Amino acid sequence: MADSTSRWAEAMREISGRLEEMPGEEGYPAYLGSRTADFYARAGRVVCLGKPERQASLSAIGAVSPPGGDLSEPVTQNTLRLVKVFWGLDANLAYRRHFPAINWLTSYSLYTNDLAPYFERQVGPEWNELRTEFMKLLQIEAELEEIVRLVGVEALSPADRLKLEVARSIREDYLMQSAFDDVDTYTSLKKQLKMMQLIKAFYDLGQRALDQGVAIQQIIDLPVRERIAKAKFIPEGDFEARWGEIFQEITESFEQLMAQAGGTYAERVH
Repeated sequence: MADSTSRWAEAMREISGRLEEMPGEEGYPAYLGSRTADFYARAGRVVCLGKPERQASLSAIGAVSPPGGDLSEPVTQNTLRLVKVFWGLDANLAYRRHFPAINWLTSYSLYTNDLAPYFERQVGPEWNELRTEFMKLLQIEAELEEIVRLVGVEALSPADRLKLEVARSIREDYLMQSAFDDVDTYTSLKKQLKMMQLIKAFYDLGQRALDQGVAIQQIIDLPVRERIAKAKFIPEGDFEARWGEIFQEITESFEQLMAQAGGTYAERVH
C-alpha cells in the first residue's frame, strides 16, 4: 500500500523543478503518467522467487490525497486512468460518523462482471441482483434528497418515501460498520447476503402494502425495523436461526397491516 501517491508525485515535481526539466500540467513532470503506470504495473499474478516454486497475487493499493478534494488534478486523473477500482472517501460521511466513509455514488469497480460468477457460486444466486437493486435505490435516494431539500419530505409520494426509508436502511443497517464492535468489525459474505434479503423483503412487502392502501407512516413505524437494524450485531453462529425469526416477523407485520387495510396476503416472499 502506498500512502500517499500524491506526496510521492509532489516530491517528484520538486526534484523535476530543481533539475530544470520541462514541466507538465500544474508543474508536474511530463512523465508523471508513465511513472504512475510503472508503480501499478507491479500488481498482478506473480511467480515467487525461491523454492518451492509457487504462484501468488500482488495487489497495489494507492492512497491519493488531492488538495481540497479536487479529483480533476493530475495525480488523481492519472491514477483513475490506470486502476480498475476506486474508493472515494467522503468527508461529509466522516462528519456524520458513517464509517467506512466511502462514497457509494463516486466509488466504482470494473471487476464487477468478472467477479459475478464467483459471488453466484460461493455466496448465492441473489447476490448480484440484490447488489444492483441496492445501488439503484441509493442513486434514487440522492435524487430524492434534492427534492426534499426544496419542498420537504411530505411532498413525496408514498412510494418515494418508502424508497428513502429503505435506502436509509441500506446505508445505516448494511453499509455502516462499527470498528469497536467485535461482531460488526467483520461480516462474512453469506451473512451480508442474508442482511440484504431482510432489507429486500421489507421493501417488497412495503410496496405491496402501499398498493393495498396501507399508510406509509404505518410502514415506517413498524417495530420490526429495529430488529433489521440490529441484525448486523448478531454473531455468525446464531445468525441463521435469528434471521428466520426476523424474516417471519417482517412477513407477519405486513400481513397484519394489509389485513387491517382490507387486503389479503397469501404469497410468502422467499
